[in-house]
Amino acid sequence: MRAILIILALLGGLYLLWWAWPATVDPAYWDEPEPPALTGILEPRGRLADAEMISHPLLHTSEDIAIGVDGSVYSGQHDGSLVRLIRIGEDWTAEVVAQVTDGRSVLGLQWDQSGRLIAAAIDGIYAVDVGTGVVTRLSTGPTEHPLAFADDLDIGPDGTIYFSEASYQWGAGEGAPQYAYDMAENRPYGLLYALDPETGEMEVLVDGLYFANGIAMSADNRAVYVLETYRYRLSRYWLQGPQAGEFEVVADNLPGIPDGLMGDGEGRLYIAMDTQRVPIMRFLHRNPFWTRMITKLPEWVWLRAGATRAFVLVVDEEGNYLDSYHDPDERFGFLANVVPDGAGNIWLGSLTQPVVGRYELPVD
Repeated sequence: MRAILIILALLGGLYLLWWAWPATVDPAYWDEPEPPALTGILEPRGRLADAEMISHPLLHTSEDIAIGVDGSVYSGQHDGSLVRLIRIGEDWTAEVVAQVTDGRSVLGLQWDQSGRLIAAAIDGIYAVDVGTGVVTRLSTGPTEHPLAFADDLDIGPDGTIYFSEASYQWGAGEGAPQYAYDMAENRPYGLLYALDPETGEMEVLVDGLYFANGIAMSADNRAVYVLETYRYRLSRYWLQGPQAGEFEVVADNLPGIPDGLMGDGEGRLYIAMDTQRVPIMRFLHRNPFWTRMITKLPEWVWLRAGATRAFVLVVDEEGNYLDSYHDPDERFGFLANVVPDGAGNIWLGSLTQPVVGRYELPVD
């Protein structure tokens, strides 16, 4: 009996210490809805099993991908480098084209009208001459609010760069799972920006977003779309027309955890889903007290992704589901981006795996 009392006292002391230990996050409550059933168009048919897998020692991840006019494939890396993959016969070779940042992850890529590759790195927006390797810093944000988590981008016909800052509160510091703390805190720290690359002037178009992530222009360039990863939704900001300046939700309660976004110029939007919706995230969002307690534990205890069930969701510009392509064997880990190339393929980037994928779309 005495031994049992000692054990209970120790456990009680550990609980009191756990309860009193300062919390890293201050979570907000959200009654996260149940995700839609994966039936019909959403049924996991495993078609990405047929995707070509491209790997090379210079590839550590492939957060975003850009396809060159010559068919070469560019991918930003977490060490700040920009890698170019070139196909020679049946094989792929690779080289580092530029060092965009000094150890800060390159998360978004898009070509501008002059042939420069514009990169969203964590601490700013950069322009890369892929021929010479010269890197020009376009912006690191306002002096009073430097960028802490620049994420994805797209470019309008006038050269304006539209980009997301995922979380100004939880900047993506190296070696820290800041995205997970943003998810756990569940507060609107994300923004949608417009940047004039010639003058460096920036404008906040929308604030109060929940981990602002993927960005894509509409086919007619009258609007820009943005994904909110931890609200599972796709929204649209109108740039032109009678609704100019309005921001509206287009698709809510998406069936996965959305990351990257890109349009094909014909009215289809391709959403990269890191994975299907995760029950533990629904529990955390609905239980702020336990979220506060759980995130006091070492990261290796509570930050465990488990099996990934990544997929691509295709929607039209009104948010209607058109198709889905699922990864049945976790080859892509967390799927970070999907890039249609206009030649019948989509290119797949991974947040966690050292690969780039190419999938030939089925002919209608």
